[in-house]
Amino acid sequence: MPEIEIEIEIYCSCGAGRCRQTSTGKTKGRGQPYFTVEPCEDCLKKERELGYDEGYKQAEEDSKID
Repeated sequence: MPEIEIEIEIYCSCGAGRCRQTSTGKTKGRGQPYFTVEPCEDCLKKERELGYDEGYKQAEEDSKID
């Protein structure tokens, strides 16, 4: 069976390149190719802050006495 080589570039949805945070391999047994992509630290930080802010606002609302 002929071998095919493909070059790809992987980007986060925010536009950051993920080339150095991506690894490739083949599954055991069937030898199917796969990609593993590490999460974007900028997006993780943004989502952590968003989650914190939402949790803080919810805690303020829950603590109000009617």
